[in-house]
Amino acid sequence: MGMASSLRVVAVVAAAGALLAGCSEKKEKATAPEAPARVCWDAFDSKTVLPLLGTGKKVTEDTRDAFALPADLKTVTCRVGVDGATTLTGQVSRKPPGSDAFWQAFDPLHPAKLDFGRKGLVWDFGATLLYTCRTPTESFELELEISHNPTDMKSAEVRALNTRLMKDFQDFTRKQLNCAP
Repeated sequence: MGMASSLRVVAVVAAAGALLAGCSEKKEKATAPEAPARVCWDAFDSKTVLPLLGTGKKVTEDTRDAFALPADLKTVTCRVGVDGATTLTGQVSRKPPGSDAFWQAFDPLHPAKLDFGRKGLVWDFGATLLYTCRTPTESFELELEISHNPTDMKSAEVRALNTRLMKDFQDFTRKQLNCAP
């Protein structure tokens, strides 16, 4: 066997080995990460949130503050991540009575209006809502916001999911802060 023939045999064996290695490696199907039943102070059911989180092994949550908004604490934030990378954020801000929200920064996202709350918008990777919380002892405005990484979902599907999450978020904050419906 000449040098050229030996090189061809080596090339064929190497190519076959690479082909077999490619066949034996199973492409791992993207799977939903392991998650607790609820996230963000228990505001969201993980089954609802999971499609927005992406793939990975484990969902983690960072809620440094307990969910409470006394007059001297203006904002609480929850960060949900997959394998250490934040992929979804929920935030609640307390504002004085009668405050408004100016959300022109969202205009380039072509948001749709939400049909609940005093004012609200939904877009392909988030939503925001302003509503008045009236408790037995005081009134104030709450501004809720959720944001997440862009997904492969169709715009109508992700906006419907974001709308559902915002309704869940509003219901949660109403109950936690004792806001009148």
